[in-house]
Amino acid sequence: MGEQSDELFLMRPLIIFAFFVLFMLAMDLYALRGIQHLFFSERNTNTVFLYIYWGITLVTLVALIFAGSRFQQLRDPSRFFGIMLIMGIFLMLYVPKLFFNLIQLLGDLSSYLASLVRHKEGSLKNWFLIPGAVIGLFIFISFGMGMARGRTQVKVFQESIQIPKLPPAFSELRIVQLSDIHLAGFYNHPQHIRRVVDRVNKLEPDLICFTGDMVHNFSEEVDPFVDILQQLEAPLGKYAILGNHDYGTYFNWKSKEEESANLERVKSQIRASGFDLLLNEHRTISLNGDSLTIVGVENWGKPPFPQYGDLDRALSGLSTDRIKILLSHDPSHWDLRVKEREDIALTLSGHTHGMQFGIEIGKFRWSPSRWTYRHWAGLYQENGQQLYVNRGLGYTGFPGRVGIRSEITLLTLQPE
Repeated sequence: MGEQSDELFLMRPLIIFAFFVLFMLAMDLYALRGIQHLFFSERNTNTVFLYIYWGITLVTLVALIFAGSRFQQLRDPSRFFGIMLIMGIFLMLYVPKLFFNLIQLLGDLSSYLASLVRHKEGSLKNWFLIPGAVIGLFIFISFGMGMARGRTQVKVFQESIQIPKLPPAFSELRIVQLSDIHLAGFYNHPQHIRRVVDRVNKLEPDLICFTGDMVHNFSEEVDPFVDILQQLEAPLGKYAILGNHDYGTYFNWKSKEEESANLERVKSQIRASGFDLLLNEHRTISLNGDSLTIVGVENWGKPPFPQYGDLDRALSGLSTDRIKILLSHDPSHWDLRVKEREDIALTLSGHTHGMQFGIEIGKFRWSPSRWTYRHWAGLYQENGQQLYVNRGLGYTGFPGRVGIRSEITLLTLQPE
C-alpha cells in the first residue's frame, strides 16, 4: 500500500502536466474552429496559416514547460525577466483565446437551441464570434502593451490622511510609501529604479516607508541597487519591513542553512540601502517636542503565506495614547488582527499588486484581486481605523501591468 502511494505521489506532477497540455490543445482546437468559421469558407483554411498557428502553439507550450521547470531552480537574477517574459507571452496568447472560446461556446449553445425551435441550424454564431474576436484582440493588445510599457509606467497616488489627536509638529507631514519592488524584474534595467528614486526625491518626503518584497527570492538581486536606493532622501528617516518574498521561500534550497543565510543577507542589503529594517519592533520620531511612532512587523498573511509578524512584541513598551503608524506587508493582517486596535491610527500595506490587472477610471476600481483580498488598493476606513494598500512598483508572474499602474504613494498627515 505504501509503495502504491509513493508511486501515485511521483506520478502526480506528470498527471497534472498531461491534463494541462490536453486542456491547452483543446483550447487551441476550439479557438481555431471559431477562426475558421469567421475567416475561411467551408473550412478551406490556408495551409500557411495553419503552420503559423500550430507553430506558435508548439513553441509557446515548449517554452512555458521549460520556464516552469527551471523557475524554482533559477537563481541568476539576470535571467528572471526572460522567464517572466515567456510566462507573459503565454498569458498574452491564451487569455484572449479563453475569452474568445467562452463567447464562442455561448454562440454554439444559442445556435443549438435555435435549431431545436426552427428545426435547422440557427445563424446566431456570428453574432457571438465577431464580438468574441474583438474582445480577444483587445485583450491581446492590452497584454502586449502591458508588457512593453506597463511595467515601467509609474503613477504618484496622493492621499490626505486625517488622524485624530495628531501632534501639531506632524501636521502636513509628507510620507512616501514604496512597496513590492521585486528587484529581480529590473536587474538588467537599473535606470528604471534610478528614475523612481529621482521622482520620490522630487516629492520632498519627510519620511519614507517601504512595506516589503524588496526581492523576489535572493539577496543578490539588491546588489546593483544599493547605491541607487541610498540616494532616497527623507530627513525623518527611511523605514522598511519584510514581505513574503523576502524570506526566499519560493526557491528549492539545498538546505535550511542556505535559506537562512540568504535571508540574513537580504536583511543586511536592505539596511545597506539606507533603510532602518523593523523586525517586530518600533521607532519613535521626535519633532519639536512632539512624537510619532513607526511600528513594523514581519510578514503576516493568511496561509499559505508566512505568519512571522508579532504585533504585541512590536508594540511592547508603548502607551495606548501614542500616535502609531503600522507597516505590515499583507493587508489581510489589518483585516484579521489590526483594525480592532484603536491605538493604531494608520496601517500601510502592499502585497496585492492590484493583481497587475484591472480597471481604474475615476473613483471606479475593479481587479480580480478583490476575489482574494477585501482590501487590495488605495485607502480604506473601518471603525475609525485606516489602511492604505500600495499597488507596488514591481511585478511577479506577468512582466507587466494592464490597467493597474505601478505606484509611488504620497500621504499627507492632517489633524482630524
